[in-house]
Amino acid sequence: MEGEVKSGRPRWLAGLVCVVVALALGCARQTWKRDDVMTWEGCCKGADACLALLQEVHGPDTGEKWLPPEQACAAWKLGREGEDVVPRLVSLLRHSDRRVRGGAAQALAKMEEKARGAAPALIEAYEREPGGLALHALSSLDDERAAPAIVRHLLESPTSTLEHLGPTLAPVLLDVLENPESSWEALVLVRHVLARRASVYTETFASRLRTLLARELEEPTLRRPPGTSCPAAPAPGCGAVFDACTPRAAYVASVLAAYGRQGEKAAPEVLQALQKGDVRLTPVALQALVAFGSPAAVPGVLEQLAVPECRARALASLVSLGGVARPAATEPLLQLLATGKEGWERARAAEALGRVGDAAALKALRPAVYAPHSEVQAAAVDALGSYAFHAHAEELVPLLQQVVTTHASPVARSHARLALQGLAEEEVRHEESIDCARIIPGRSGGWTLREGHTSVQLHWDKPKAPPRGSPCAAVRGGDSASVLEAMGEACLVGWDDGEFGGTLEVHEAGRVTVLEEPQANPLQVLRMHGALVVVEGLAHMYGGAGCLVRVDASEGRWRATPWVTLPGAPMAYALDEAGDLVVGTTDQRLDAIVCGRVGTFAPAHVVRVTEDGRLAAAEPDGQP
Repeated sequence: MEGEVKSGRPRWLAGLVCVVVALALGCARQTWKRDDVMTWEGCCKGADACLALLQEVHGPDTGEKWLPPEQACAAWKLGREGEDVVPRLVSLLRHSDRRVRGGAAQALAKMEEKARGAAPALIEAYEREPGGLALHALSSLDDERAAPAIVRHLLESPTSTLEHLGPTLAPVLLDVLENPESSWEALVLVRHVLARRASVYTETFASRLRTLLARELEEPTLRRPPGTSCPAAPAPGCGAVFDACTPRAAYVASVLAAYGRQGEKAAPEVLQALQKGDVRLTPVALQALVAFGSPAAVPGVLEQLAVPECRARALASLVSLGGVARPAATEPLLQLLATGKEGWERARAAEALGRVGDAAALKALRPAVYAPHSEVQAAAVDALGSYAFHAHAEELVPLLQQVVTTHASPVARSHARLALQGLAEEEVRHEESIDCARIIPGRSGGWTLREGHTSVQLHWDKPKAPPRGSPCAAVRGGDSASVLEAMGEACLVGWDDGEFGGTLEVHEAGRVTVLEEPQANPLQVLRMHGALVVVEGLAHMYGGAGCLVRVDASEGRWRATPWVTLPGAPMAYALDEAGDLVVGTTDQRLDAIVCGRVGTFAPAHVVRVTEDGRLAAAEPDGQP
């Protein structure tokens, strides 16, 4: 596993997987260091010392969103103090240094109910500096007095903070959707925030959104944001595009879609929206019906399947619909499996057949396990192992056992192991496991560790602030993005929330196109053989998963192609001399990674992805 990818840079890919385990051993608290933002226990003791540390600044203010270690540590400690420190923190909200103001707001946020008396001062601070941390404190206090200020400063406020408004303040976002005077920029922002936080707002917001959608659809002419001039209808497409010409109903339907099957009571209204035939509203309404698992979505999705530019989206929709699309989708998917021009098309067709679960597909899926393309092989194995085919376990178990022991594709072997555990209820050993005790962890090549709430990745860094004039510079919420990549006059933007999903979008002047939502985990973007590829993945409590998504434009419209499935969560990558992508992955459980011991066996793979999307194991010397 350990070796050097021939790009002039050493890549100890398998060893990097073990770095996480080794680093997890350092659990004891350390003494305070200025650059140590993780172990804060010893930075200051007592309110006086912590207030002094809060006001200790070093060098000029660089404008970084995150607080320097002094302010961050002091705020954390002050948040555990009593109410008597609140007036002293309030006075610092007017401090001349932004870092001190931010630290004071952060401390008040951590005090929660104890700081309720600071709400008026925080509102004043928010009015003076909408982009600061005062809103973070107000969201923590969840005080309704802040609602008018939030509406006034909506477009200036940090998107990441708006996503965490409490149950008292969050309804102001619905107020924006309901207001016929809201600009398209405000509607785009609110749609984004509500869609990403749908699981939090389901119980209280779903019925209100349904009523709002019905009201919009009752209008003789679909209402659009004020000041809109749309002399010609845009060309029909299958992607969700939000701009000044997008009907207000589309923004509402898109938020409802994020509620998934919990929003299915709104299916009659969404079906009515679909029947309006508006080119901006139709794809959004169709995706909402797919999210609801509604049979009414099947005819529209099959129409998309016949259009090459829409095929990737249609295949993803059929995977989501599953048995709801049976039997109508079976024959079109079998045809695509047999005749699809690209490997990913045939692979995603096989995957969809497994989710649709029609027994008629078994005859085609079994030989596809050894099809010429690695993607098709892996997807066929995954399909055969799906729950829908458990009734055929007796005939499938021998085939899957053979795949585990002899198949060339690491993804196929991984899928087969998981399938056998479900079908035969037996533990299957990972032959690719590596002994972490025998590999010296290193960080050569600049790999870094990022530990989130629900995922762990190596070589995972927030994008650097884009230069002034870049199309990415104007992206709202870009400072919390995981992907930020200029593409000519457009910007590719990705947000990752671990197991809660994420989104991949293209931002252009006056337009936002949603490529993937909500089940996306964009981590990195790279250019491979001239193609723009997004590395997606997640290490979670049930193992690791990853994929490569190709992004391109077709007939003036952006699309994302689910290109290659990886054998686990991506942990490190490099391009070799031929321009092929070499990726190190693991399908180790997250709890085993974080709490593992040296000597633990970590299932790991190092694979090469070629220009045509084929995947093969990479040997230590970098040769396939």
